[in-house]
Amino acid sequence: MLKQAIDKSEFIKIKALLAKNGLTMEPNLTETLYIEENDEVIATISREQNILKCLAVDERYQNENYASRLVTEMINSLANQHIYNYRVFTPTKNIRLFESMNFRLLASTANVAILEGGHPSIEDEIEKMKVQIKYKLGIANPKNYNIGCMVVNCNPITLGHLQLIESSAKKHHYFIVFVVEEDYSLFSFPERFSMVFLAVAHLGNVIVLPSSKYMVSALTFPTYFLKTKEERNREYTLLDALLFKNYFMKELNISHRYLGTETDPVMVEYNNALKEVLQDQVTISPRFEKNGKPISATTVRKLILENKIEEALELVPRSIASILKPLARQKYEINQ
Repeated sequence: MLKQAIDKSEFIKIKALLAKNGLTMEPNLTETLYIEENDEVIATISREQNILKCLAVDERYQNENYASRLVTEMINSLANQHIYNYRVFTPTKNIRLFESMNFRLLASTANVAILEGGHPSIEDEIEKMKVQIKYKLGIANPKNYNIGCMVVNCNPITLGHLQLIESSAKKHHYFIVFVVEEDYSLFSFPERFSMVFLAVAHLGNVIVLPSSKYMVSALTFPTYFLKTKEERNREYTLLDALLFKNYFMKELNISHRYLGTETDPVMVEYNNALKEVLQDQVTISPRFEKNGKPISATTVRKLILENKIEEALELVPRSIASILKPLARQKYEINQ
Protein backbone atom coordinates (compact mmCIF):
# COMPACT_ATOMS: atom_id res chain seq x y z
CA MET A 1 0.00 0.00 0.00
CA LEU A 2 1.35 3.44 -0.98
CA LYS A 3 1.15 6.06 1.77
CA GLN A 4 2.36 9.54 2.66
CA ALA A 5 4.64 9.62 5.70
CA ILE A 6 3.33 11.80 8.51
CA ASP A 7 4.17 10.51 11.97
CA LYS A 8 7.43 9.66 13.70
CA SER A 9 6.94 5.89 13.59
CA GLU A 10 6.67 5.97 9.79
CA PHE A 11 9.89 7.96 9.45
CA ILE A 12 11.74 5.54 11.74
CA LYS A 13 10.88 2.68 9.35
CA ILE A 14 11.80 4.78 6.31
CA LYS A 15 15.17 5.69 7.82
CA ALA A 16 15.83 2.00 8.44
CA LEU A 17 15.22 1.18 4.77
CA LEU A 18 17.44 4.06 3.65
CA ALA A 19 20.19 2.85 5.99
CA LYS A 20 19.97 -0.66 4.47
CA ASN A 21 20.61 0.96 1.11
CA GLY A 22 23.55 3.03 2.38
CA LEU A 23 21.50 6.25 2.37
CA THR A 24 20.44 8.79 4.97
CA MET A 25 17.28 10.83 5.48
CA GLU A 26 17.78 14.49 4.56
CA PRO A 27 16.39 17.43 6.56
CA ASN A 28 13.93 19.99 5.15
CA LEU A 29 11.93 17.49 3.12
CA THR A 30 8.64 18.73 1.68
CA GLU A 31 7.00 15.33 1.23
CA THR A 32 7.81 11.65 1.73
CA LEU A 33 5.97 8.68 0.22
CA TYR A 34 6.45 4.99 0.93
CA ILE A 35 5.13 1.55 0.07
CA GLU A 36 4.40 -0.81 2.94
CA GLU A 37 3.91 -4.57 3.03
CA ASN A 38 3.25 -6.59 6.18
CA ASP A 39 3.93 -3.49 8.33
CA GLU A 40 7.37 -3.11 6.71
CA VAL A 41 8.50 -0.21 4.51
CA ILE A 42 9.81 -1.73 1.27
CA ALA A 43 10.18 1.40 -0.92
CA THR A 44 10.32 5.15 -0.40
CA ILE A 45 10.88 8.50 -2.10
CA SER A 46 11.01 12.10 -0.86
CA ARG A 47 11.24 15.58 -2.31
CA GLU A 48 12.43 19.01 -1.24
CA GLN A 49 10.31 21.41 -3.26
CA ASN A 50 10.71 20.09 -6.83
CA ILE A 51 13.88 18.08 -6.18
CA LEU A 52 13.35 14.32 -5.82
CA LYS A 53 15.50 12.65 -3.18
CA CYS A 54 15.97 9.56 -1.05
CA LEU A 55 14.63 6.97 -3.49
CA ALA A 56 15.18 3.46 -2.15
CA VAL A 57 13.69 0.02 -2.74
CA ASP A 58 14.31 -3.06 -0.61
CA GLU A 59 16.58 -5.40 -2.57
CA ARG A 60 13.96 -8.17 -2.35
CA TYR A 61 11.52 -6.06 -4.37
CA GLN A 62 13.74 -4.36 -6.93
CA ASN A 63 12.11 -6.15 -9.86
CA GLU A 64 8.61 -5.03 -8.86
CA ASN A 65 8.64 -1.62 -10.59
CA TYR A 66 8.17 0.14 -7.25
CA ALA A 67 10.71 2.87 -8.09
CA SER A 68 8.74 3.88 -11.18
CA ARG A 69 5.48 3.79 -9.22
CA LEU A 70 6.87 6.07 -6.51
CA VAL A 71 8.38 8.55 -8.98
CA THR A 72 5.09 8.71 -10.91
CA GLU A 73 3.12 9.29 -7.73
CA MET A 74 5.48 12.07 -6.63
CA ILE A 75 5.24 13.74 -10.05
CA ASN A 76 1.45 13.59 -9.76
CA SER A 77 1.68 15.17 -6.32
CA LEU A 78 3.79 18.00 -7.76
CA ALA A 79 1.29 18.49 -10.59
CA ASN A 80 -1.52 18.81 -8.05
CA GLN A 81 0.41 21.79 -6.68
CA HIS A 82 0.94 23.19 -10.19
CA ILE A 83 4.64 22.28 -10.21
CA TYR A 84 5.53 20.81 -13.60
CA ASN A 85 9.32 20.84 -13.60
CA TYR A 86 11.25 18.44 -11.38
CA ARG A 87 14.82 17.35 -10.94
CA VAL A 88 16.73 14.54 -9.34
CA PHE A 89 20.29 14.27 -8.05
CA THR A 90 21.23 10.62 -8.04
CA PRO A 91 24.23 8.28 -8.15
CA THR A 92 25.45 7.97 -11.74
CA LYS A 93 24.50 4.27 -11.77
CA ASN A 94 20.80 5.33 -11.73
CA ILE A 95 20.91 7.41 -14.92
CA ARG A 96 19.27 4.72 -17.09
CA LEU A 97 16.53 4.15 -14.50
CA PHE A 98 15.46 7.79 -14.59
CA GLU A 99 15.92 8.11 -18.35
CA SER A 100 13.47 5.20 -18.71
CA MET A 101 10.97 7.40 -16.83
CA ASN A 102 11.44 10.26 -19.34
CA PHE A 103 13.96 12.25 -17.32
CA ARG A 104 16.61 14.11 -19.32
CA LEU A 105 20.28 14.02 -18.28
CA LEU A 106 21.67 17.52 -17.68
CA ALA A 107 25.14 16.78 -16.31
CA SER A 108 27.08 14.05 -14.57
CA THR A 109 30.37 13.41 -12.83
CA ALA A 110 31.90 10.01 -12.13
CA ASN A 111 29.68 9.75 -9.05
CA VAL A 112 26.63 11.99 -9.34
CA ALA A 113 24.12 12.94 -12.05
CA ILE A 114 21.44 15.60 -12.30
CA LEU A 115 18.41 14.90 -14.48
CA GLU A 116 15.18 16.78 -15.04
CA GLY A 117 11.68 16.10 -16.26
CA GLY A 118 8.63 18.10 -17.19
CA HIS A 119 8.54 21.74 -18.25
CA PRO A 120 9.84 24.39 -18.42
CA SER A 121 13.22 22.87 -19.24
CA ILE A 122 16.68 24.38 -18.92
CA GLU A 123 16.49 25.28 -22.61
CA ASP A 124 13.24 27.15 -21.96
CA GLU A 125 14.85 29.14 -19.14
CA ILE A 126 17.79 30.11 -21.34
CA GLU A 127 15.43 31.24 -24.11
CA LYS A 128 13.76 33.56 -21.59
CA MET A 129 17.18 35.00 -20.77
CA LYS A 130 17.88 35.57 -24.46
CA VAL A 131 14.65 37.55 -24.75
CA GLN A 132 15.63 39.76 -21.79
CA ILE A 133 19.11 40.29 -23.24
CA LYS A 134 17.63 41.20 -26.62
CA TYR A 135 15.27 43.83 -25.27
CA LYS A 136 17.43 45.27 -22.48
CA LEU A 137 20.73 45.39 -24.37
CA GLY A 138 19.48 45.41 -27.95
CA ILE A 139 21.32 42.19 -28.79
CA ALA A 140 19.46 40.12 -31.37
CA ASN A 141 22.04 37.32 -31.31
CA PRO A 142 24.52 36.87 -28.41
CA LYS A 143 26.76 34.85 -30.75
CA ASN A 144 27.87 38.10 -32.38
CA TYR A 145 29.38 39.57 -29.21
CA ASN A 146 32.04 38.96 -26.59
CA ILE A 147 30.13 38.47 -23.33
CA GLY A 148 31.49 38.07 -19.81
CA CYS A 149 29.69 37.28 -16.57
CA MET A 150 29.65 36.91 -12.82
CA VAL A 151 27.38 34.77 -10.63
CA VAL A 152 26.81 36.58 -7.34
CA ASN A 153 24.86 36.25 -4.14
CA CYS A 154 25.56 39.86 -3.06
CA ASN A 155 24.17 39.58 0.45
CA PRO A 156 24.33 42.60 0.11
CA ILE A 157 26.32 44.01 -2.81
CA THR A 158 29.49 45.75 -1.62
CA LEU A 159 32.03 48.15 -3.09
CA GLY A 160 34.17 45.07 -3.68
CA HIS A 161 31.48 43.42 -5.81
CA LEU A 162 30.91 46.63 -7.73
CA GLN A 163 34.59 47.22 -8.44
CA LEU A 164 35.00 43.66 -9.72
CA ILE A 165 31.94 44.05 -11.97
CA GLU A 166 33.20 47.39 -13.30
CA SER A 167 36.73 46.18 -14.01
CA SER A 168 35.54 42.92 -15.60
CA ALA A 169 32.81 44.51 -17.73
CA LYS A 170 35.40 46.75 -19.42
CA LYS A 171 36.92 43.64 -21.03
CA HIS A 172 33.74 42.66 -22.91
CA HIS A 173 31.14 44.06 -25.29
CA TYR A 174 28.47 43.09 -22.77
CA PHE A 175 28.43 41.69 -19.25
CA ILE A 176 25.83 39.61 -17.40
CA VAL A 177 25.48 39.62 -13.62
CA PHE A 178 23.49 36.58 -12.49
CA VAL A 179 22.02 37.02 -9.00
CA VAL A 180 21.50 33.71 -7.17
CA GLU A 181 17.78 33.10 -6.66
CA GLU A 182 17.94 30.82 -3.62
CA ASP A 183 16.49 32.54 -0.56
CA TYR A 184 18.85 31.38 2.18
CA SER A 185 20.46 34.76 2.87
CA LEU A 186 19.99 37.62 5.32
CA PHE A 187 18.58 39.63 2.42
CA SER A 188 15.88 38.06 0.25
CA PHE A 189 16.34 37.49 -3.48
CA PRO A 190 14.12 40.46 -4.46
CA GLU A 191 16.11 42.70 -2.06
CA ARG A 192 19.48 41.49 -3.33
CA PHE A 193 18.42 41.70 -6.99
CA SER A 194 17.11 45.26 -6.55
CA MET A 195 20.31 46.42 -4.88
CA VAL A 196 22.51 44.91 -7.59
CA PHE A 197 20.30 46.43 -10.29
CA LEU A 198 20.64 49.90 -8.75
CA ALA A 199 24.36 49.55 -8.11
CA VAL A 200 25.21 48.79 -11.76
CA ALA A 201 22.63 51.07 -13.39
CA HIS A 202 25.41 53.42 -14.55
CA LEU A 203 27.07 50.64 -16.58
CA GLY A 204 25.54 50.68 -20.05
CA ASN A 205 26.88 47.28 -21.12
CA VAL A 206 25.77 45.38 -18.00
CA ILE A 207 22.53 43.45 -17.52
CA VAL A 208 21.33 41.88 -14.26
CA LEU A 209 19.45 38.58 -14.52
CA PRO A 210 18.03 36.06 -12.04
CA SER A 211 20.30 33.03 -11.91
CA SER A 212 17.47 30.53 -12.54
CA LYS A 213 17.25 27.36 -10.45
CA TYR A 214 19.85 25.68 -12.65
CA MET A 215 22.78 27.46 -11.10
CA VAL A 216 22.86 24.80 -8.42
CA SER A 217 22.63 25.87 -4.81
CA ALA A 218 24.94 24.12 -2.37
CA LEU A 219 22.13 24.47 0.13
CA THR A 220 19.71 22.26 -1.80
CA PHE A 221 22.29 19.80 -3.10
CA PRO A 222 21.41 16.36 -1.69
CA THR A 223 23.79 14.64 0.69
CA TYR A 224 21.89 11.41 1.30
CA PHE A 225 24.13 9.28 -0.93
CA LEU A 226 27.45 11.05 -0.30
CA LYS A 227 29.47 9.97 2.71
CA THR A 228 31.50 13.08 3.57
CA LYS A 229 31.10 16.85 3.49
CA GLU A 230 34.20 17.10 1.31
CA GLU A 231 32.71 14.69 -1.24
CA ARG A 232 29.44 16.63 -1.20
CA ASN A 233 31.16 19.96 -1.86
CA ARG A 234 33.29 18.50 -4.61
CA GLU A 235 30.41 16.89 -6.50
CA TYR A 236 28.15 19.93 -6.10
CA THR A 237 30.80 22.25 -7.51
CA LEU A 238 31.60 20.03 -10.47
CA LEU A 239 27.91 19.71 -11.41
CA ASP A 240 27.43 23.46 -11.02
CA ALA A 241 30.41 24.17 -13.27
CA LEU A 242 29.37 21.59 -15.89
CA LEU A 243 25.81 22.92 -16.08
CA PHE A 244 27.08 26.47 -16.42
CA LYS A 245 29.64 25.62 -19.09
CA ASN A 246 27.52 23.27 -21.20
CA TYR A 247 24.32 25.34 -21.18
CA PHE A 248 24.69 28.96 -20.10
CA MET A 249 28.14 29.69 -21.51
CA LYS A 250 27.37 27.82 -24.71
CA GLU A 251 23.91 29.23 -25.42
CA LEU A 252 24.52 32.81 -24.23
CA ASN A 253 27.98 32.97 -25.83
CA ILE A 254 29.66 33.74 -22.51
CA SER A 255 33.39 33.66 -23.04
CA HIS A 256 34.53 34.29 -19.49
CA ARG A 257 33.38 34.05 -15.86
CA TYR A 258 34.86 36.14 -13.06
CA LEU A 259 35.27 35.24 -9.38
CA GLY A 260 36.67 36.96 -6.33
CA THR A 261 39.26 35.30 -4.12
CA GLU A 262 37.91 33.47 -1.09
CA THR A 263 39.21 32.66 2.39
CA ASP A 264 36.54 30.18 3.50
CA PRO A 265 37.86 26.63 2.79
CA VAL A 266 34.60 25.53 1.13
CA MET A 267 34.57 28.54 -1.20
CA VAL A 268 38.27 28.11 -1.99
CA GLU A 269 37.47 24.54 -3.06
CA TYR A 270 34.51 25.85 -5.07
CA ASN A 271 36.71 28.31 -6.97
CA ASN A 272 39.33 25.63 -7.61
CA ALA A 273 36.75 23.23 -9.04
CA LEU A 274 35.36 25.94 -11.30
CA LYS A 275 38.90 26.60 -12.48
CA GLU A 276 39.33 22.88 -13.19
CA VAL A 277 36.21 22.74 -15.38
CA LEU A 278 36.29 26.20 -17.00
CA GLN A 279 40.10 26.39 -17.21
CA ASP A 280 41.11 29.54 -19.13
CA GLN A 281 37.49 30.71 -19.25
CA VAL A 282 37.55 31.80 -15.60
CA THR A 283 39.53 34.49 -13.77
CA ILE A 284 39.87 34.66 -9.98
CA SER A 285 40.64 38.24 -8.95
CA PRO A 286 41.97 39.50 -5.60
CA ARG A 287 39.39 41.09 -3.33
CA PHE A 288 39.32 44.87 -3.38
CA GLU A 289 40.32 46.55 -0.13
CA LYS A 290 39.40 49.59 1.91
CA ASN A 291 41.79 50.89 4.56
CA GLY A 292 43.97 47.83 4.00
CA LYS A 293 41.18 45.33 4.68
CA PRO A 294 39.31 43.18 2.10
CA ILE A 295 35.74 44.35 1.48
CA SER A 296 33.28 41.53 2.08
CA ALA A 297 29.53 41.07 2.45
CA THR A 298 30.27 39.03 5.58
CA THR A 299 31.74 42.14 7.22
CA VAL A 300 28.74 44.24 6.12
CA ARG A 301 26.27 41.73 7.59
CA LYS A 302 28.26 41.56 10.84
CA LEU A 303 28.15 45.34 11.18
CA ILE A 304 24.42 45.41 10.48
CA LEU A 305 23.68 42.76 13.11
CA GLU A 306 25.81 44.76 15.58
CA ASN A 307 23.67 47.83 14.78
CA LYS A 308 26.69 49.60 13.24
CA ILE A 309 24.70 50.51 10.18
CA GLU A 310 26.55 53.72 9.28
CA GLU A 311 29.82 51.76 9.25
CA ALA A 312 28.20 49.13 7.02
CA LEU A 313 27.04 51.79 4.56
CA GLU A 314 30.65 52.89 4.05
CA LEU A 315 31.35 49.49 2.43
CA VAL A 316 28.49 49.50 -0.10
CA PRO A 317 27.80 51.56 -3.25
CA ARG A 318 26.26 54.98 -2.53
CA SER A 319 23.50 54.26 -5.02
CA ILE A 320 21.97 51.61 -2.72
CA ALA A 321 22.40 53.43 0.60
CA SER A 322 18.88 54.88 0.56
CA ILE A 323 17.26 51.43 0.37
CA LEU A 324 19.86 49.49 2.35
CA LYS A 325 19.63 51.72 5.42
CA PRO A 326 15.97 50.94 6.27
CA LEU A 327 16.44 47.31 5.24
CA ALA A 328 19.48 47.02 7.50
CA ARG A 329 17.53 48.49 10.41
CA GLN A 330 14.78 45.95 9.77
CA LYS A 331 17.24 43.02 9.64
CA TYR A 332 18.85 44.16 12.89
CA GLU A 333 15.50 44.37 14.69
CA ILE A 334 14.31 40.98 13.38
CA ASN A 335 17.49 39.26 14.54
CA GLN A 336 17.43 40.65 18.08
